[in-house]
Amino acid sequence: MKTKPITKTQKLILLILYKFRFLTVTQLQKYFNHKDPHRIKAWLIDLKDKKYISAVSDSKDVTMPFVYCLATGSRQIFKEENYDKDFLNRIYKEKSLSKEFKNHCLFILDIYLFFRSQQEKDSTLNFCTRQDLIGFDYLPEDLDAFIEVGSRNGVSRYFLELFDEYRKTAGETRYAVRKYITYSEEGNWQANTSNALFPSILFVLPDQRRKKHINHYGKAKLSKTFEDISLFLTTKNNIQFAKKNINIWQKID
Repeated sequence: MKTKPITKTQKLILLILYKFRFLTVTQLQKYFNHKDPHRIKAWLIDLKDKKYISAVSDSKDVTMPFVYCLATGSRQIFKEENYDKDFLNRIYKEKSLSKEFKNHCLFILDIYLFFRSQQEKDSTLNFCTRQDLIGFDYLPEDLDAFIEVGSRNGVSRYFLELFDEYRKTAGETRYAVRKYITYSEEGNWQANTSNALFPSILFVLPDQRRKKHINHYGKAKLSKTFEDISLFLTTKNNIQFAKKNINIWQKID
């Protein structure tokens, strides 16, 4: 089966969907820095007509924007390169995944856009999602993103996890605190990175109440370990409404 021709920008959109799984027109506007959505909508309509992507609507709320994901036709493009075959074989399930999971993926893209908006001049940003980290078995489980920010002062690395309706219980967040303490104690990171500095840990929490709870819980747990662990907390609202050069992360001391 021959692939239907698409532009370089449309190929980039497919790559963004492979990386983040789901996206909206508004997010693509931010990604491409386009004030007018019409060109983006035209690209998406063409990709949909060629069976490369699907547009998913919310049947319970018609005011919600379409959410886009990869469709089965895109396998022909990705099979030409070295992409995860297991994922490609289940692309047909993407549009039927739960709303909670879709929203989780959408917000991971929002977090990436937040990091990009905070970049300093001449800095670099490497934002790896779960899709990018397939095969890196030494990394912590349930990791939403591994982030590297390079600057004149060196490279800062982060493990990031998002807690929302998809991972909504306080127990899951408390477990994550204990998980990173154990992970550091076991030395998996050090053994696989030539003793690179242990990454800081970023938790994005649903609200201030959960943030306050995890701050107290994390402080108690970290005070009992000899591991040098830096854990930072913020909320989804802080990410969504962040302003340039305003620190939104609270370190657990």
